[in-house]
Amino acid sequence: MDTQSITRTVPTSVGNLAVHVIGSGPPTVLWHSLFVDSTTWAPLRSQLVAHRQLISIDGPGHGASTAVPRRFTMEECADAAITVLDALDVTEPADWVGNAWGGHVGLVAAAHTPDRCRTVVTIGTPTQALTRRERARIVPMVWAYRIAGPIPPLTNAVMNVLLGKELSRTHPQQFQATSRTFRQAPRRGMHQAMQSIMLHREGLGPLLPRIGAPTLMVVPRADTMISLEQARAAAATIPHAAATTVDGAGHITPLIAAPAALADLITAFWRDPVGYLAMISTSA
Repeated sequence: MDTQSITRTVPTSVGNLAVHVIGSGPPTVLWHSLFVDSTTWAPLRSQLVAHRQLISIDGPGHGASTAVPRRFTMEECADAAITVLDALDVTEPADWVGNAWGGHVGLVAAAHTPDRCRTVVTIGTPTQALTRRERARIVPMVWAYRIAGPIPPLTNAVMNVLLGKELSRTHPQQFQATSRTFRQAPRRGMHQAMQSIMLHREGLGPLLPRIGAPTLMVVPRADTMISLEQARAAAATIPHAAATTVDGAGHITPLIAAPAALADLITAFWRDPVGYLAMISTSA
């Protein structure tokens, strides 16, 4: 097992993306949530590295990747991920694990390039577009960020959605590290990403029936942006899919607070994707 991480930069249609590769074996693509970067995968990555070659991608405008000075689409992100696989000479179908934004990228990639996707796992990924009420709440936040940047009230609001309120007490170091990735991101690139990936995100409903890869949708129990019922409704439109829950109060919380349990769930799914989905569906 290769535990030495290698980082390289891959030019794509959405800028130069930083790619971090560790481990050996079947390939797995990891794409993080909006507002943070691939460092949020560290606890889970340490659990999965014994099983796979892990390819963590910093999305445009995040981490060590360059910013995109324009609005961009989820399809462009999925195309960029395929470009990364090509640059790494990965030709076999990969397992895709996406957190929030990363889940969207994996689902779009599975719909558009089915030969490159063996399975898809989404964690805290709402597939529906924003409702009017959600837009009314988010639009002022996006404009506030454009004008003032990551001021404390805005940073706290973002972290509450991503991590929940308790993680700052139970995992203070990880909470601060995650918060720092948002505060230190280049403002122009982050603002474009907020508009592209959050504010103007389209619903994935029309694409879901086209996904042939076995798909597991994981929902943190107290996530305020997606419910288990919504995930089950989305999974019902995918030929081979199911939804399940894990402990957590935000999109990222399971990665930090319970990486071993999340890794057990993911590796059980990898061992027998169709059988695992059938078990989840039967117990629902």
